Amino acid sequence: MRLKEFQSRLRKEDIDVAIFISPDPNIFYFSQVDMLSFACLIVPAAKEPVLITSMLDYERSSKEFKTVKNVLTLKRKKLSEFLADYLKKIKHGVIGINKTALSLYVFSKLRKALKGRFVDISEMCSELRAEKTYTEINYLRHAAKITDGVMKLVLDNFNMFKTENEVEAELNYLAKKQFADRSFKAIVASGRNSSMPHHMTKNRPLQKGFCLIDFGVKYKGYCSDITRMVFIGRPSEKEQKIYDLVRKVQENAIKNIKVGIEGAKLFSAAKEDLGKYGENFIHGLGHGIGVEIHEAPNLSDLSKDVLKKNMIFTIEPGIYFPNRLGIRIEDMVLLGERTAVLTRTPKGLRRV
Repeated sequence: MRLKEFQSRLRKEDIDVAIFISPDPNIFYFSQVDMLSFACLIVPAAKEPVLITSMLDYERSSKEFKTVKNVLTLKRKKLSEFLADYLKKIKHGVIGINKTALSLYVFSKLRKALKGRFVDISEMCSELRAEKTYTEINYLRHAAKITDGVMKLVLDNFNMFKTENEVEAELNYLAKKQFADRSFKAIVASGRNSSMPHHMTKNRPLQKGFCLIDFGVKYKGYCSDITRMVFIGRPSEKEQKIYDLVRKVQENAIKNIKVGIEGAKLFSAAKEDLGKYGENFIHGLGHGIGVEIHEAPNLSDLSKDVLKKNMIFTIEPGIYFPNRLGIRIEDMVLLGERTAVLTRTPKGLRRV
């Protein structure tokens, strides 16, 4: 996506070449070729990048490339042998790798095959991807729009579902109808299951009480994420008040967003706004979103990230009472000239 800028950063850091190996998300980010069974992207600091694929993906990659013009195939060579031969043609005294996406096994093979000093460029890539381009913003806007449409249809027809699995299946089906894939396995957690932030949706009857629906799609390789709540039955006055509090805290957190604020500061303010329920807020306030569902910036108590223009991230406070209930409200937010909420599904508590 931003190869020239990345290569400029490599030169600035005196890194001769960067190597990305599947399943590294930076391969898609820089090449814009998606769903490869295997790929390796070589990005020299001063020469044209090269995308290496298996024979299975070679023809498609050659036709679909958008930013990388040189596409090669391993044929019957091992990757380590291919890289050793190819890098003889270019300077590679310092080799950049993404340690967050490289297994110890593959790294040991690289060290054995290549002569050079390896340096970690994971933070460099993370910082680059955190600030979205105009094209990325449009993709993410559209992903959010699809998500809103799917969520609205599911909420409007919620009475037709009998199990958590049925809700999840409908979410995935409607996303496919809009030419989008799911960005993660949807969470449909009803009744006591809602107390688990990462409940595994299963073939269980929908239970009375709060039902948490956390869902997102992937459009042109870019993810969306939203969480809305449904109440099955009639909420008590206390349950409604707790829901209204979480909604107010979420809306206040969005109002507090500005360029230069620290993610940890936003988190602390939201936790303080929850008052006596602050200890029931057991996860971060939000996360960056792009080619991965979770990327920079991080909005947690331990975060050192500072918000910058053109970042897109979620705001999702939640409170959880073990084996009783959980409430989370989540939206995607763009920090531009002003803050824009990309997911627009109404946040009032839907009763069914």
